[in-house]
Amino acid sequence: MKQISFILLLFFAFAFGAQAQVKATLKEEVRSMSEGAHNALVVDLPNCSADKVGDIWKTFVKKNYKGKVKYKKKDNLYISDDAIVKDMSENTVDIYATVQDKGEAGAEMVIWFNLGVSYLSQKEFPNQFQVAEDIVDKFTKKLSADLLEDLLKVEEKTLKDLEKDMKELEKDEKKLTKDIEDYKETIKKMEENIKQAEEDIKKSKEDQGTKKKEVDDQTQVVEELKQKIKASK
Repeated sequence: MKQISFILLLFFAFAFGAQAQVKATLKEEVRSMSEGAHNALVVDLPNCSADKVGDIWKTFVKKNYKGKVKYKKKDNLYISDDAIVKDMSENTVDIYATVQDKGEAGAEMVIWFNLGVSYLSQKEFPNQFQVAEDIVDKFTKKLSADLLEDLLKVEEKTLKDLEKDMKELEKDEKKLTKDIEDYKETIKKMEENIKQAEEDIKKSKEDQGTKKKEVDDQTQVVEELKQKIKASK
């Protein structure tokens, strides 16, 4: 059974500076569904969720094989009636699919192709089975591309947030730089004020010395006058 290349860009891969490549394994088994137990293609899809796989499958079948997909929630079954798969059958093909979450292992997808007379199997319809393998291969590539798009959106949002943070930091730096200049100017003015105050204090001391001498001289004049008045009595 062939291996389908299924390339997913994982978040943890960025930590090691590389892309992670995962192989999605395709195998053939008899599986049960609401229409009975029939031969089916089983695909293991690492790092995928069932909901995501189902959504992409519906779009994929509708776009490529004109099959309108209905989801039967009760049976967890995607039903594509009258899909047109020219290389598989001249008549329309009913395609059934289920997707199950497998936890950390990812998801498992099971696909049945009802050719009308029988369900597709490699033993009975080897050529048509090759077409089915190609369909699954094409789908896994589409799935991989969509998942990469999702990851790209996440990374772009992260980049946008980082750029916003960077702008905030630049804005903060600009404000801090202005604050520093203002503080320097304030310090300069305060230093000038301190220098002026020191000069004023020095001058005040000089003025006090001069004034003290004047007070002392005047005190002596007053005392001398008092003595003369006292002596004249």
